[in-house]
Amino acid sequence: MTPWTRRTAITLGLALAGFAAAPASAQTITMWHIFGQPTETGLQNIKRWNDANPSAQIEHKFIPFGQLSQQLIKGIASGDVPDLITIDNPTTASFASQGALEDLTDLVAKSSVIKADNFYKGSWGITQWKGRRWAVPGEANTIALYYNADMFRAKGLNPDAPPKTWAELKVAAEKLTDKAKNVYGLGFSAIQSEEGTFQWLPFLEQSGGSLSNLTSPDAVAALTLWTDLVAKEEVSKDALIKRQFEMTSSWIGGGSAMVISGPWELQRVKDVKFDWRVALLPVREGKNIQASALGGFVWAVPKGAKNIAGAFKVIEFMSMQPQMAIAWQGGRLPPSPNVVIDNPQFPAAYAVFKKQMEFARPRGPHPDWPQISAAIQTAIQEALTGRAKPAQALEKASKIIAPLLQKNPMGAGTAGS
Repeated sequence: MTPWTRRTAITLGLALAGFAAAPASAQTITMWHIFGQPTETGLQNIKRWNDANPSAQIEHKFIPFGQLSQQLIKGIASGDVPDLITIDNPTTASFASQGALEDLTDLVAKSSVIKADNFYKGSWGITQWKGRRWAVPGEANTIALYYNADMFRAKGLNPDAPPKTWAELKVAAEKLTDKAKNVYGLGFSAIQSEEGTFQWLPFLEQSGGSLSNLTSPDAVAALTLWTDLVAKEEVSKDALIKRQFEMTSSWIGGGSAMVISGPWELQRVKDVKFDWRVALLPVREGKNIQASALGGFVWAVPKGAKNIAGAFKVIEFMSMQPQMAIAWQGGRLPPSPNVVIDNPQFPAAYAVFKKQMEFARPRGPHPDWPQISAAIQTAIQEALTGRAKPAQALEKASKIIAPLLQKNPMGAGTAGS
């Protein structure tokens, strides 16, 4: 029996019993979250908690993803913070370094539910900064290659053998591009936001490059790959301004044959009329380095929270097998390789994304991640628009990033190592 399985038997019982029946005097637990759709599994799990804990109800408030960080900063300044919050995982170190989060190290150490071996290495690592634990993994996601198998067949490509290397990806993108029909071979998001960074970092890592050496030939090769695909019009210039959601919409509508996107799109993709599939991200030939991006949110307790104990009980509840297992229903992944998903709706796609999670690397942890990411985004934009050669764009970014990494190095196995 695995450590997870042993604990599951105990913790599932706690869940069904109202999580050790909170005392009648327990306070309400306030929560800010990013669960904006009625179908969100996070909302289902909040209801599960409230049904089981009538004397310790979660009062929750939705805040759009792009506004949550700003709201937290304002809340800390005014002393008006919730007990529990969901934050984008790469911002953990930034908030921790600013004193915006409660230190959960001792609570985690005493927990029978939250253990390192219950989580993917990347998901667990992103919640730590300076040897202390500031958050707990919530839901995870990553990216892989969606492709239109019907378009593959029409262009003489084998849909059972999707591109496995960069060289094969370039060949497929060229063959699948049909300018007469306004069809591009590939789609990805190079937008000047965290989404652009999220999509490009796996290519940097697959190339053998890193943020600590952005001027290396390997790093330049990663940006050159993207630049060439756009220059040859095998990827639409819309990639510069459109989000992942929008580039996937184009693929769904027949505007591209392949697209790089995540499991959050599966609920939309299930209704398409063509034969669609998902494959692991192609790797750079000669390097064969598997890498992908680690996305998702973490649970954190803002500095000054009034009910830290109650908030941590909720975190433990959310970290149990029954709650983690339903993440897939909302197009997310549990941050644990040990969670068993019974009869996933898309078994083939689920297997690919779960495998891709094994290679997903965190962005950071680093207290200056927002500045690091902004420099990457600028480099991508300058190279893809032709304002600078890839080497020049990355050299400029390196002048911003190198001092930040020298001051605070990122650990091994992250995007910056």
